[in-house]
Amino acid sequence: MGSAEIILAHGVWRVMAGVLTLVPYEISVIGASNSGKTTLDGQLTTRGEIRKLYDKDRTHHSKDWLGRYKLPDATKKRIRSDGLARTIVSRDLGGHIEYHSTWLRDMINRNCSSIVLVIDNRHLMDTNNVDNQTALGYLVRALSDKNNTPRGLTWRGWWRAKKYYPKRVVVLANKADEWMTDADHATWEKGFIARHKVFDVFREDFYRLQSMNVPVYMDAISAKYGWNVQDALIKGLSI
Repeated sequence: MGSAEIILAHGVWRVMAGVLTLVPYEISVIGASNSGKTTLDGQLTTRGEIRKLYDKDRTHHSKDWLGRYKLPDATKKRIRSDGLARTIVSRDLGGHIEYHSTWLRDMINRNCSSIVLVIDNRHLMDTNNVDNQTALGYLVRALSDKNNTPRGLTWRGWWRAKKYYPKRVVVLANKADEWMTDADHATWEKGFIARHKVFDVFREDFYRLQSMNVPVYMDAISAKYGWNVQDALIKGLSI
């Protein structure tokens, strides 16, 4: 190949790479109530420190005339890290148990390639609190039990429900500004944060996901301050 062909091929590659950054990634952001999903959505929409949310600010869904929970519109966000850029599409879903079925409806209807599970450290502060484990457990059961289809699927959703699996699950341990110590940060800098005890109670479910050929990526973030948010998402969406 001559120099002209090499230059042309490189130019074509750059154009294609640029186009791929514009192709939206449909992602479904799930997690227990008060884990930080709404804060994460706000951080991706408008950068900067996000004010504390109170109970009245939690995401809730009203019902339509058929008794199904209404979902907010999905919105596009642009994320960047180390020269890479991605366009993602997500919606802010409630985390209360009664809303769990909306997660499955959302990811199937939009054929989400990635699931982002937001957790925090409540299970370390109180071993009797299983909110985070319940959220992940629902996802694993929903993906493994193809007979349990949610209400409100579109006709395309009904068609793909039996064979739907995401390409990856990205687990973000939020509120790192509250639980991450200097030693934890050093572990994160070395790339070993997945070994942290904040992820230990979920490992069996991680293995179950991997047995379904769904890889799991783990990282730590602070949605409130925007720390590592875009970097973690870019890395997670790239596995």
